[in-house]
This record gives sequence, structure tokens and C-alpha cells, in this order.
Amino acid sequence: MTTPLHPLPALLALFLLGASLSESASAMLPGPNPTRHPNTFATAYPGRAGRTQRFASVTGTVTDALSKEPLPGVSVRILGTTNGTTTNAEGKYNLEVAENATLVFSYIGYKTQQTAVGNRQVLDIGLEQDLQGLSEVVVIGYGTQQKRDITGSVSSLSAKNLRDIPLTNFENAIQGQIPGVQVQEPSGEPGAAPTIRVRGLGSISAGTEPLYVIDGFPVSKNVDLGVQGDVARRTLAFRPPPANPLGTLNPNDIESVEVLKDASAAAIYGSRGSNGVILITTKKGRREGKPVISLNAYYGVQTLARKVDLMNAAQLGEYVKNSKNNAYVQDVAGADINDDNPTRYTKTTATIYYLPDDFVNPTGTDTDWQDLIFGPAPLQNYNLSLAGGAERINYSVSGEYYNQNGIIDQTGFSRYSFRVNLEADPLPKLRVGLNLNPSFTSTARGAASAPYFADPPGSVYSALVHSPTVTPYNADGTINQRDNQSHLNTENGRGTSMTEASNPLAIIEGVRDDLRQFRTFGNLFAEYEILDGLTYKFFVGTDINNYNRSFYRAKSLLFRQATTGDPYGQSNASQQVNWLVENTLSYRKNFGTDHALSAVAGYTAQRDQLDLNQVLAQNYPDDLVPTVSGGQVTGGTSVREEWSLVSYLARANYTFRDKYLLTATVRADRASRFGEGNKTGLFPSVSAGWRLSEEAFLRNASFLSDLKLRASAGQTGNFFIPNYAAIGLLNPFNYVLGDVVVNGIAPSTISNQRLTWEKTTQFDVGLDVGLLQNRLYATVDWYHRRTSDLLLNVQLLASTGFVNALQNIGEVENKGLEISLSSRNLVGKFGWTTDLNFAANRNEVRKLGPSGDPILSTGGAGIRHVTRIGDPIGSYYGYVVDGIYQSQADIDAAPRDQVAPRPRPGDFRFKDVNSDGAVNANDRTVIGNYQPDFIWGLTNRFTYRGIELSFLLQGVEGAEVLNLTRRHLGNGEAATNSYADWTNRWISPEQPGNGKIPRADRTTDTHGNNNRPSSYQVEDASYLRLRTATIAYTLPSGTLGRFFRSARVYASGTNLFTLTDYLGYNPEVNNQSTLTAVQGEDYGAYPLSRNLIFGINLTF
Repeated sequence: MTTPLHPLPALLALFLLGASLSESASAMLPGPNPTRHPNTFATAYPGRAGRTQRFASVTGTVTDALSKEPLPGVSVRILGTTNGTTTNAEGKYNLEVAENATLVFSYIGYKTQQTAVGNRQVLDIGLEQDLQGLSEVVVIGYGTQQKRDITGSVSSLSAKNLRDIPLTNFENAIQGQIPGVQVQEPSGEPGAAPTIRVRGLGSISAGTEPLYVIDGFPVSKNVDLGVQGDVARRTLAFRPPPANPLGTLNPNDIESVEVLKDASAAAIYGSRGSNGVILITTKKGRREGKPVISLNAYYGVQTLARKVDLMNAAQLGEYVKNSKNNAYVQDVAGADINDDNPTRYTKTTATIYYLPDDFVNPTGTDTDWQDLIFGPAPLQNYNLSLAGGAERINYSVSGEYYNQNGIIDQTGFSRYSFRVNLEADPLPKLRVGLNLNPSFTSTARGAASAPYFADPPGSVYSALVHSPTVTPYNADGTINQRDNQSHLNTENGRGTSMTEASNPLAIIEGVRDDLRQFRTFGNLFAEYEILDGLTYKFFVGTDINNYNRSFYRAKSLLFRQATTGDPYGQSNASQQVNWLVENTLSYRKNFGTDHALSAVAGYTAQRDQLDLNQVLAQNYPDDLVPTVSGGQVTGGTSVREEWSLVSYLARANYTFRDKYLLTATVRADRASRFGEGNKTGLFPSVSAGWRLSEEAFLRNASFLSDLKLRASAGQTGNFFIPNYAAIGLLNPFNYVLGDVVVNGIAPSTISNQRLTWEKTTQFDVGLDVGLLQNRLYATVDWYHRRTSDLLLNVQLLASTGFVNALQNIGEVENKGLEISLSSRNLVGKFGWTTDLNFAANRNEVRKLGPSGDPILSTGGAGIRHVTRIGDPIGSYYGYVVDGIYQSQADIDAAPRDQVAPRPRPGDFRFKDVNSDGAVNANDRTVIGNYQPDFIWGLTNRFTYRGIELSFLLQGVEGAEVLNLTRRHLGNGEAATNSYADWTNRWISPEQPGNGKIPRADRTTDTHGNNNRPSSYQVEDASYLRLRTATIAYTLPSGTLGRFFRSARVYASGTNLFTLTDYLGYNPEVNNQSTLTAVQGEDYGAYPLSRNLIFGINLTF
């Protein structure tokens, strides 16, 4: 587990920095500084002789005009000044004001109200809700726009939507809350990256994740040192889950999240917008009111969310004997199931028929390996922030410490993050800003997510297959290193053919895989208003990643009956530097009352450079020095890669009479990754909107608050391909000439100067509807995305000297429907709101090169995936199980099975798909896919005075998982432990079981029936999950004293329950999450945890 460092020194430093900023804000900038005379309510301004104003104190309560409920956090500002305050948790405020002052009350979702104080000492205000509900400004990329004027498909979440969730990472913030955005957690390993898809899969060989833009900076994904050049992971098909590219981001810093989904919204990012764009805006200070200090802290406990139902020792014993006896009596002449092992040895020397002594003479040992490797683990988070400002400056400073220990020992993740956002107006028309975010993360991964037979083996899968009759520890308390096979009793020196699985406790102790990342992210900008409405902005930013990995596989870890371990280590160090320069002009102008125009145009240049060095060591004498220096260096590599992108962009928004809306966008990108004649791409889009609710024929429809029809069309690209895919690469080689080793280089890939962008053409039609003064608001979108020029590896003629090369020859289509519904069900002392979102997507491959031949892909267990025309990308591929043979007559009447030619009653019957009278490789077909039919999320929030209750239900329907653990936990061989559903297996025609599980049989020419790729291994992964539930209480202000502004305590749970038919830990599992063509495999991934968290939010 990661070792927590104490966060208090860093957090205390924030107070000092914040105090410094607050006290010096006015002094930094020109302008008069008021001086307060002691013991009076009078303020004199330097240089303004004779102008002394009298002040009085005014108090009051701000409430909802309709419900009369108090509104906390309302901005109360003196008109014409930056002086002000905010209401507390009970809606109360207190402010010193001058004679004849006017107060301005503003709050998101309510109409701003101005009220003269006069001679009143108490001023209570009732704010009316903004019935349009759409005056909110959202970020759209290179600018902002009122939500009501958007003509593209943009979904947004603000900080208030995220308040109910104790966030551990950015992805938690949007999971289940945005239609068309699928967030999956394929691994529960701390620090692992969730997978995000916007409107389905749009590529086979290029990137499928959206572009992430943080405060205007498009960020690069981190280097995954478990994928690039990983020679330590000897079984390369089973790499650890990738590190999270956004793991360094403090989710408490997020002010808003916008998702650009259609071409109109995403075209401003051109070649990087085909998979959608996610804009993340961090919090900034306010120039009104007093500085606000906030402390958010929580502590929680994680436990295993869901156990896998396995056999106990007694059930496994019956299963093993049943399997071996079936094989023995059908394969060995004169065999009798009552024969003991010595008798069996006289009839055959094949060890698969011998009965392990642990099952013949049980010792009473019944080890639950899951209970041994999974245990409670703490997680904690402390976030301190300071935000404020003055007339010409605003600032936000925050610091965070987050630590999560894994539910498997020796795994964990920790993060230290600091952020400063500063904006100032040094001159009347000039604004400058700074955003700086250094962070450090540490991840301990171990070897959890891999099969038991990989090297190093996976602790999770090893715990599943391990026999419960094996004791975990020796008599002296040391870990029992004997595996299943070497432990179980042998006869006459012969083994019992049980699986050679290592003790999972030994794996946990014997494998270290530690990652450390130091990241510095920052930008500067200057904005100058050249003319009224015309503004120039200069933006420069950098993202610097320093990433280190240390891997060691201990000598003490035994594998596959080895008497000594085979240790090896690896050390990686990388530096990634990404910089960006932008110059933009923006224009905004109203022409009379009918016309409004806004536009932006600009030039950007971005470059990314990666340097990676790797060293491999072997032949360690012991485990005393678990670094590469402790062994013999046997290899290494050094990589330098870079890419660059130069772009021109423009967008114009036009509004006529606030009813007719038009947006046009274009971006031209020139990228280094493509061939000489194809480096430049042009990506245009256009969209239009019609606000029908403003038309005369609907003005009398009192129930209709808003009705807008939208339509868009455009094209975006996919930039995310290998850096040097278009040019031929050279690799170093050597050969022996006489007694001399000669070094040289030789071509390793063929060049293709015609390589170009994958292009996505998208059409979108949307409808926004508000009813009953927007108490009910719905958004519906239908879209059609077609991605052409897909990059595919095409086999080449042998005469070229190369096996294959990337070419643009494919096409895939996504069509779907998205619905979001928001409802304010109850307004008053008791409040209730509901947010529902739903999205359905259909993915279909339309073209695959000149021949159209399907692409067969190898995942964790041979060819089990296919990408073919008419089906989704990466569909599961295999045989169709067509029931179970009940008698020899059934076998005789069925098509001949040419794969396993000796079926017996109780075996699977496979379907003759092509009806040619035989079952063979030609009968393999699509048997499922990982992509869901639809996804949904439902959030409910209840409030009563200071009490809040919220919960998020989230679900997936129609997805399927290729459960490869059934190759061992459910194959009938009884060479490992098994799923408990095999207690309902077929035993005889009189005992047919549940009709889904075949008979147990250790015979080698039969058990292949159960292990061959088939629909038996495909399981329904639909689920309903209580993702989060939170209950909170905001303390009355009268109980807080003068020091606190507000205090909120809460208890929250995540992953509280999951309803699913899937047998494994997690229906979102995806061991090969980085490989699009082999999605949805389960080969023993790190399970999710159930978290119970207690927290507090304080403001000062």
C-alpha cells in the first residue's frame, strides 16, 4: 500500500498564501484605497476631500419567493462597488452599507434583484426563479455561450451537481449523469483509469477516448509504462490496467464539466473531436464579498463489493471425484469408480484418473482464498481552498491530499495537488491570468489483474482457482509456497494433474509494481479589448510529466512447481513535455434589438515530446535489493517520440430576434503524424436553432416555457494514431560475421505517405422542451455518426518483406438516441428534484477494405473476437451452444462434431450454423458483444430544512462479457476450484441439473468441448447499480459562532449494491480495455470496492 505523507504542512501554507493575496490585492493594482477610521462608521477616500460617508448595518434573510425556503450562498453586493457578502446556510446576511446604497442580490437559477436600502436596518428579499432557466453560461471551447442559445449537442455539469458525491477522481463526477457518455470502471485497482466513450466506438486502430481540455489546454494522455516497451511483463497479453491520464486532477477543483458531442460543438477542435470533447473548467475566485476559506474532508472504509460464488471443499471434492471417475470408466478397460489409487495405477499410468488424497481423506481444511486476499482498506481526502478578490483581482488557491489503500494488500494510490488560479485587470482594457497546478501521485499496483498462469501470475485469479483444501500458511507461520499440484497427495511418485496455481498471498508479497508521477500543469493568458466588442487573447501553456516505474518479481515467489523463483526487475523513467501557444480574436456585438453576432478566430500551435528510458535486470541472488541494481542488467531500451499540430480556427454565432439561431465553425489542422500529401485536414460544421416558444402561434401556450428545435451537420477527425505510422521505421539489428558481432539497422515497418485522418461525419437533430415554468425540462437528441478512412492493419504480399501495414480502408457507423429529463417535483420546505438520462447506441461496421474480409482478433485466449461488416466492432466469435446431449440417440441424430469427435450424454451440443451436416470451424459466428443496447442514470435529491438526501442509480442493458475465467472455473475438468453453479451440473438423464451446465469429465479429448470459444462463455452483463447515496445535514448558523460561515456533515456510500446476472466480480470488467478489437474479456480483474464515507464541509 502507499505510505501516506502528512498533509498538514502544505495545507497550513495555504492560509499564509491566501492571507497574503487577500491583504495585498488592492495594493497590487492602481486605484484609491479606502481607509477605515477607528471607532466610527465612516470611511474616507484619499484624494477625495470632504467626501466622508456614514455607514449603517443592514441585515436580512434571502428566500425563494415561491417556497419561502432560505437560500444559502446568495451574493449580496453594494451596487457600483465590489463590497459585499454571501448569505449563510439559513439565508441570512449582514453588511455595512453607505447612505442611499442599493444592494444587488444574485444567485444561479434566480433573477438578479436590485433593492434600495433607504433607512431600513432589516431588508428581507424573496428571489424569483429564472423561469427561462437557460441564462446560464456554459463553456463551448474558445469561448462561452448562453445555454439557451446553443445549437449543438452540449451537456454540462456544474459544481452544484457534484456536491453530493465524495469525489475520488474526475470520472466519478460524470458517471451516470450525462446522456450518451458511458463511463466504465473495468478495474477497481486504485489509480486505474476508467474508460469513457462518447456516443459509441468510432475506431478500430486509432484512439476512441474523447479529447480532454482543462482550462483551455488540450492535455495528452500519460505514458502507460505498463504498455509501452514492457518487457518485464513476460506474458504481454495480460498487462496491468493503464494509469489514469486525469489521475493528477483534484476533482474538488472542478467548477464545471461540458461535453461536446456533436460535430457542431466539437468541430472547433477539428482533428481531435471525432470521439467527443470534454471541457473541464476549474474554480476561480470572485471579485465581490469577503474571502472564503473552505475545508472539505472525508474518511472512509472500502470493502469487497461482491464475492464470486465458488465451491467449498466438500463440493469441490465431489466435483473432482465425479470428473475423474467419468473419465476413468469411459477411457480405461475394466475400470470401476470404486477403485482406489493403487488399483487405478495397475490399470493405467495416466495421472489424470488418480484421486487426490485431500478429497479421498478430507483433512477438514476449507480455505476461503477470497477472504484472505481481500480486506477492509481506508481512503481519505483533505481539501483546503481559499477564494476571493478585490475590485481588479480575483484568486483561488487550493491544496489536496488524497490516499486510497487497496482492498488487496500492497496496492494503493495517493495524490498531492496544489492549484493557484489568478486573474487581474492591471489596466482598464487588459486582463491577465495565471493557472498553475503542480501535483504528485504514487501508485502501487502489484500483480492483481492477470490469469494465474501468466508470469507473474495474478493474485485475484489465483485466489479463485486455488483449492480450498490447501492451507495458506505453514506450521511456522510462513506462506505456504506449494501450489495445488505439488501440495495434493501423489501415488507412486505420480501427480494428480491439478492446476499449478501459486499461493495468492505469495504473489501479493512477491510482486512490486510502483509508479510515481510528478506533473506540472500551467498556463498564462493576456486579454486586451482592442475596440468595443473586439478582444485579442494570447494564451501559452505547458504540461510537464515526469513518470517513473519500478517493477520487481521476487525470487521467493515460486511458479509452476519450481523449486526456486525466477526474479527479474525493470526500471522506467520518462519525461513528457507538451506546450501550446494560441492567439485568438473574439467579437461580440448586438445590432439593434433584432440581431446579435459573436465570433472567434485564431491560430494555435502545440507540440509534445516524450523521452522514455527502460532497463531490465535478471539473475538476482536474493530479494534484498529489489531494484535493477540488485541483479544483472540484461537489456534496455530508449525511446524518443514527438508530434506537433498547427491549426487555424473560426466560429460565428448569429441570432435573429432571439428566435432564429445559426452557428458555423471551421478548423484546419496540419499534423506531423500523417503522410506528406495528407498532413492538412479541414473540418467544417454548421448548425441552426429555432425557438418555437417565441413564435406568435405558441405564445398563448401557458404550459410551455421553452421549445427549441436544433439541427447540426459537420465533420471532425481522429488525430490519435501512432506518431510515425506514415513513415518507414528502422530498428537496430546485429549479426555474427566470423567471430565478430556486427551492429546494423534494418527496416521494421513500411512507409505509407497516403495515410490520412479518420474522418467522422455526423448529423444531429435535437429538441429542448420546458414545461410548467421549466419545472419539467427535457432534451432529446438523435444522431448519426459515420467514420470513414478507418485505419486497419492490412496483410501485405510476401515480396514486400513486411507482414502488414496501416491503411485507410474501413468504415463504421454509430446511430443513437439520447434523452435527459429534469424535474422539480416539489418546491417548498420539502424539496424534491429528479434527473434522468437515457442513451441508446447502435454500432455497426460498414466497410473493411477492398475484400471486406472479417478481422479476427486474438485476446487472452486465442481467436475469440471478430470485426466484420454488419456487426459491432470486436464482437465475440465462436460456437453456439445448442443444449446438452441427453442420450446416445441425441448424439446419433445430431450433426457430427468434428472438433471433439467423441461426445457423450451430458456434453454440450453445438449448433451447425451453416447447416452442412458437420460442426467445425466454419460454424463459428458472432455470439455477443461488449457494447450495450442502452445506458441510463437516475438521480433524486430530497431536501428538508438542513437535511439533504440524494442517490444515483445507474444501469446498463444489453452488454455482454466474455467470461474467460470459465475456461478454468467452469470447464468440467475439476483441475481447479469452480463456480458454485457446477453443483447443478448434468450427472445423468435422471439428474440433468439446471439444463445449462454439462457433465464433469477429465478426458482430454472431451473437455475441449467446454473450453472452445462458445456462447457458454458469454454472459449477460446488464446491471442496475446504486452508484452513490448521500445523506447530509447543514448546521443552523446560530450554532456555528462567528468563526464559521457554514458547516455540513454527511455520510455517503458508493457501489452499495449491484443487481446483475453476471457471475464475476464486476459486469463492467474489461481486461483488454486499451484494445478496441478485443473488448469485454474477464480474466481475473481487480474487483470494485464498496465504500462507506463520512465527511465534513466547512466554510470560514
